[in-house]
Amino acid sequence: MDTSEIEVIKRIVQIRNKQRLTQEDVADGLGISGATYSRIESGIIKLSYNQLTEIANVFKMSVIDVIMFPETYGSSKPESTKVCIEFEVDKNEFVRLGLKDKVLQVINK
Repeated sequence: MDTSEIEVIKRIVQIRNKQRLTQEDVADGLGISGATYSRIESGIIKLSYNQLTEIANVFKMSVIDVIMFPETYGSSKPESTKVCIEFEVDKNEFVRLGLKDKVLQVINK
């Protein structure tokens, strides 16, 4: 993965467009002028780590996710929650409620 400044700026533009934000929107979030932000995206002003952090905050993303976009840092880990519930039910009620089918669906995934 290329993480050069040019590539990071390209990713910033992609994220901004994906979030349907204008340069002016991001500039407002950063507390700078639209012209200054435009110079950052065009590479005229060198992108600092502090600016990258502030831009990530405007996007509501982590810095690493901005750098790796469109991948995310945690993309290799499936998001799931383990839930354990124990309850007692007789066999007929278990089948009648459809719980048997639901359990089998989860097991077969």
